[in-house]
Amino acid sequence: MAIEDTKTLKTVRTEGQAQELLNAGWVLLGLFDRQDGNDQYVEYHLGQPAEATGSAGVFLPKRLQK
Repeated sequence: MAIEDTKTLKTVRTEGQAQELLNAGWVLLGLFDRQDGNDQYVEYHLGQPAEATGSAGVFLPKRLQK
């Protein structure tokens, strides 16, 4: 998903939070391994698409929406 097709960006730290957003139509943009002192964790970076113009949950880039 291109950044211009993204309405909202969100970062979460748990698999459950990420799965809830994915189930709600968000798109996983990346997984990042982080370390804070002795704590190590994964950050899930997700994007909410600006609008769906295709069918069956397919999101088309703006250049293809014409």
